[in-house]
Amino acid sequence: MSVSTPEFITDYLDSLYEKGRKEATIKRYRYDLLDFLEWMKDHNKPLTIEGFDSLSIDEMALFFDELIKHRSYKIRTTRRIYSVIQQLARFYIKKGQLQTHAILFYTQPELIQTPLQRKEWVSSAEADQLFSVVRSYEGLSENQMRARPLLIARNECLLHLLLHYGCSLHEAASLTTRDIRFERNEIRVQSEKGISRIVPITHEHKQLAYNYLKTIPEAVRPKLFSDEPFFVAFDFQRGTFRWSYEEDQPKQLTIISIQKMIRQEVERAGLRKGISAQHLRHTYILRKLLNGDDAISLQQQLSFKSLLSLKRYTLTINQLTEEQKRELQ
Repeated sequence: MSVSTPEFITDYLDSLYEKGRKEATIKRYRYDLLDFLEWMKDHNKPLTIEGFDSLSIDEMALFFDELIKHRSYKIRTTRRIYSVIQQLARFYIKKGQLQTHAILFYTQPELIQTPLQRKEWVSSAEADQLFSVVRSYEGLSENQMRARPLLIARNECLLHLLLHYGCSLHEAASLTTRDIRFERNEIRVQSEKGISRIVPITHEHKQLAYNYLKTIPEAVRPKLFSDEPFFVAFDFQRGTFRWSYEEDQPKQLTIISIQKMIRQEVERAGLRKGISAQHLRHTYILRKLLNGDDAISLQQQLSFKSLLSLKRYTLTINQLTEEQKRELQ
């Protein structure tokens, strides 16, 4: 993006830091707001609080029309951007620098729930193929082969959390060793909204998690029962796990690195392009509903805000063919 961050945006983002909002959330807000400012600049609006104040309802409608009709943004994405702009306006209204704003009178795009497409979940055969490749050395370079013994258990653990326990990327990446309760066969998972839940795990998966920790050299291994990250980043050049000298602890594996790992493993497995962490979580939820799990319990288990969050999945279950149901089992 070619626009720099104006003062009125910086002040708002700083207020989010002060409220303790997560860095990833603030980064996303910054991206959405700078994209909006880019649009303002293209429409000859000053990139100031006065320029923001001057926007009309029709101009807000033009902006969202561009997102939906020309950029083909999903309704869910445009609603997120709407919420970000609305919160910016409310911040300056509360400060007394705005009396009101057009965004508060613009009706946001309606979210219409539709079933998942077949490409948005994985079959049992695809999942088996993925796990088989994770444990293999097939298609790896010499450098990757040398590192593989240290990464098999870590990568397999991550995939199990997504596919068999319904964790989101954020939940998996933010796990600490304190969250892994080996003695109880359970993990404590915290959602992006800060809601914690306890997830029982099998003895086999607990053992896999323990074996993964033991593959990390003791000098860079996260301490048990601590707030150090459970999933640690890997340095392929040095052939070992990474250490954060700034935080004086093992370096946390990032969400971006997990996404990259999944893409690489999917490609090695010869599976269709585009399978992601979200597809694995979709599969977990569909399997749960297919096996007769109660929707309210599932909502609480996954820290969903309401039952509406499960509607896409119930719609999907209702339209699955018998063959597709067998593929999921």
